[in-house]
Amino acid sequence: MRIRFALLALTSIGALSACATETVPMCRAPLGYEMAAFSAIISHNETAVADALAPGLVQNAFISRDPMIRAHVWGSEGNTRGTVTGMLSQPPLCIFDDPGFVATEASRQILVYPQRRYDRVAPAPETPLLDAPLPYGTYRGDYMTCRFEQTATGWKLADLCGYRMPGTGVTG
Repeated sequence: MRIRFALLALTSIGALSACATETVPMCRAPLGYEMAAFSAIISHNETAVADALAPGLVQNAFISRDPMIRAHVWGSEGNTRGTVTGMLSQPPLCIFDDPGFVATEASRQILVYPQRRYDRVAPAPETPLLDAPLPYGTYRGDYMTCRFEQTATGWKLADLCGYRMPGTGVTG
């Protein structure tokens, strides 16, 4: 009995130490539906952007050509700093599933970094994950979030990468 208990204790310690030594995650390239939405935005293809959006308030505002949502996506007066286009126009992109968002079969959120920005703000690869949880850097400066929802026609961009409807505090 004591041997079994000792083996169980050693196994538990080994499992805990394996968790403690997990290091900074590696980024991935955008998935097909993510890239389709991003390509539509970068190319200023309004029809494709509308098609890449989940039905709802954001899609309606975009289709109605709301100036606030257009400034969020494409900027204004030639300034794209901190906009969706400004972030997406710095390939390659470095994508992570957002650990601060509880993903479901109907909704998920990603962190989007331009690779150059990620390389600048990420901790050393051997850094334990517990010491350096995502996200790294400044929101809308180094990274942005994009929420996707499962619709009848597949995964669609729900919040146009962080857009908040004025007066509601709600994205999407």
